[in-house]
Amino acid sequence: MGVRGLRWIPVCAVAVLWCVALARAALEIGGAAAGAAAVVAGGWGLSVLPVHCVPKSRADEQAARARRAVRRMAARVRGGRGEPGAG
Repeated sequence: MGVRGLRWIPVCAVAVLWCVALARAALEIGGAAAGAAAVVAGGWGLSVLPVHCVPKSRADEQAARARRAVRRMAARVRGGRGEPGAG
């Protein structure tokens, strides 16, 4: 497993912990537990909604701006300008 595969370990751990907490809250019998389970389940459902959607033209502009910024930073690093202690 490479370095890229290792980044999934904490993601999976958090997902498992979330599922265990949700199951525990949902299966617990009591007045307050039902409300807490609804909040937990509702929070999970809201977190996967695509609330970050923007029109395609604006998304393309933002992506182009980000690509230009990355190219400028890479050029600085390759050219030796802007590095700490270089001045």
